Amino acid sequence: MASSPASPRVVVPTKALPAPRFRYSPVVVAHPFAFVSGLVGLDPATGALATGGAYGQTVQILANFTALLQEQGWSLSQLVVARLFCTSPDGAASMNQAWEELFKDEVPPARTSVIVAGLPLGAEVEIEFQLVLTQGA
Repeated sequence: MASSPASPRVVVPTKALPAPRFRYSPVVVAHPFAFVSGLVGLDPATGALATGGAYGQTVQILANFTALLQEQGWSLSQLVVARLFCTSPDGAASMNQAWEELFKDEVPPARTSVIVAGLPLGAEVEIEFQLVLTQGA
């Protein structure tokens, strides 16, 4: 983990997520929280946007996020809030379908969903995540 002496935040290195195409930190921990920057549906192996519209991109985002959880030793139960962005109401229905598939046997986190005019790289969906890394509360 990388940090500066005066900073309470730590940048978490990860191979589970696609490499950033812009200047930002994909994962930052500021105890007791972990913040995952907004993810679009990029295939980590190819860097290409997933096919299948909003549904396919959401499935890819959630697969990338799940891989990050496994890599870091975190769990879906530590996810406290997610912010979902979609470029159309029809796409939001597909995004919700993929979301429901992931959380069918889990208690879902708090969530905000917003329809937006556009997203980076021409994506239809972007999701950011916040986890709590301590037990209780």
